[in-house]
Amino acid sequence: MSKKQQRLDKIMAACQEKMQEEISALLGKTMTFASPQTKVLTKEDFFSEPAGKSVCAHVNLDGELEGQGCLIVSVKDAIRIGGTLIMLPESELESVIEEEEYTEELEDSYGEIANIICGSLTSTFEEQFPKSFRLVRTEQEVILPRDVDMESDQPVAAGSYYLMSSAMALEGTEMGLLQLLLPAASFGLIDEEAVPEPEKDSGKNSDDVSSPTDSSTNGPPEGDQQQETIERQSVAAEERAEPLEKEERDSEHVSPAAATKKSPQDLKKRKAQIEQLLNNCLARTGEEVGALLGGTLKIAPETDGVFTKEELLDQTSAKQVLARLDVRGQGEGEAYFLVSLKDAIYLGGTLIMLPDAELEEVICNDEFGEDAEDAYGEVANIIAGVYTAIFEEQYRKKFGFVKTDLEVVIPAKVDPDSDEVLPNQIYYLHSGELTFNDKQLGRLQAVFPASLFELETLHQSMDVEEQAAEESGAVRQQAEESGDETGTESSRQQEVQGQGAAEAGVGGEGESQSASEAANVLLFTDDDVEAQSIAGILTENGYSPRILHYRDPVGGYLSPSISLVFLVMKEVNEQGFGMAIKLISGGVQVPLVAASPAWTKTTVLKAVKYGAVDILITPASSEDVQEKLDANLERKAA
Repeated sequence: MSKKQQRLDKIMAACQEKMQEEISALLGKTMTFASPQTKVLTKEDFFSEPAGKSVCAHVNLDGELEGQGCLIVSVKDAIRIGGTLIMLPESELESVIEEEEYTEELEDSYGEIANIICGSLTSTFEEQFPKSFRLVRTEQEVILPRDVDMESDQPVAAGSYYLMSSAMALEGTEMGLLQLLLPAASFGLIDEEAVPEPEKDSGKNSDDVSSPTDSSTNGPPEGDQQQETIERQSVAAEERAEPLEKEERDSEHVSPAAATKKSPQDLKKRKAQIEQLLNNCLARTGEEVGALLGGTLKIAPETDGVFTKEELLDQTSAKQVLARLDVRGQGEGEAYFLVSLKDAIYLGGTLIMLPDAELEEVICNDEFGEDAEDAYGEVANIIAGVYTAIFEEQYRKKFGFVKTDLEVVIPAKVDPDSDEVLPNQIYYLHSGELTFNDKQLGRLQAVFPASLFELETLHQSMDVEEQAAEESGAVRQQAEESGDETGTESSRQQEVQGQGAAEAGVGGEGESQSASEAANVLLFTDDDVEAQSIAGILTENGYSPRILHYRDPVGGYLSPSISLVFLVMKEVNEQGFGMAIKLISGGVQVPLVAASPAWTKTTVLKAVKYGAVDILITPASSEDVQEKLDANLERKAA
């Protein structure tokens, strides 16, 4: 991360408290913003992320810095904020939010809050930034991110942006993200030469030159010049577009053979987008099914990945109620919802308002009677409707899901090599843990043919990566056991290249190798910058850290000589929790410290559930790391 971005990050963090105070004072209710998360990305990257209907307030930079950006929140959050400002009655406010009725009055009131946010940012920049400028909120519009034209100037021009995201809450009600996009070039975060400019002839002054943007005044280029301009613009547009996005625009014309040529990086990017989309489905499912049942249903995302039929069946052994869904629209095939039989009885019985004692009895006896089955069928219909609505709003293709049938299945008795119950193919699984009125239930599993999302080849890619990692670990172990100094040195050089400067910076070449071989603290990470920072602190305190990555084989590094393991995550997510499970299952009992920004009570409990003995908030100071060392090395000794 550059110093310029670090300065911006500091300003955004400083603005957090000011925004909370000023907005809360205006609303008369407590408005909070979580610690801001930031990164630099392109317009294509931002708007390719799944998101529903949003309010985009345009923001101009005016002064010594110039440019255009925007402030984005979901339309539901804009209504909640604006409706609170004009003091809509609670029942009316909830109704308007549900219907997404963003009226002119609500638009004006939310606009006032957007003004305050821009004002808070402006005053903070005045205090902490060397150049003087203002952030001015102009017009606003309602957009659907999936419909944004990446080549147009709306709602922002193509290019790179600095993104600040902060989770919001109003009077204890959790909301979505406040997202601020600022032009990266204006703050020097990207090379100015990378910013597209009108073509100019160096032999003429600007008054004598026709650029593509001047065509309305000077007329279009003629003959070969026109063709050259068109070709140049076409090439530039293709270079700006991400490979995945170009594939998405042409997806209806891509042959199955061509689809298999996607790079692992492209496949992982698509998987991340699908995961976010399905997380959105779970969130809305909780809202709508909870309202149907007359309680609070929360669904915490848990498992996400590509599996064979056999691997899918291994996910659970209890009796399951399988809801079959026909895929309609621009997709085809069959998808499925799975919940345990006991959970289906509980949800159906709750809907038909069985007395508690009777409900507990039928659950205990696995009595999935006709009434309970019909009631759970209605729940499954609601869930299918939610998924259909989310995909219509947020995905580039229009999919619909229609529940057709329910049946009870026992996964352990299903033949994984046949087409019995489910076709023998590659599946995409996304699941979440159910909690209703604070009662812990099981899992809702949403299962789709991986081909529906063009992810069927991801499983092959994962197999290749795992095999490569295992072979690498075997070669390293063989070299160490045989004392082959040449092999060990070659392996060490590859490790240092993959681990970054922290490990290599322990000392000279010989010292680095010695520290690597005698490592007593491991850092598994997907965030090299923070891992290097923690490793540097550990080195200063006399420890020998080794930075590893999620793909590295756990068994090759965990040993009785390891005193502590840090799991350093860019963000708290299922991939990190999966890594925690691998570390705890590695056969060596070592204290695990989970490190990430923006922890919540739910994610802390989940980290502990998966084996973490302590939590570290990043970015971490020397004092923070020392505190974890003191606490957990004592635990190891005990």
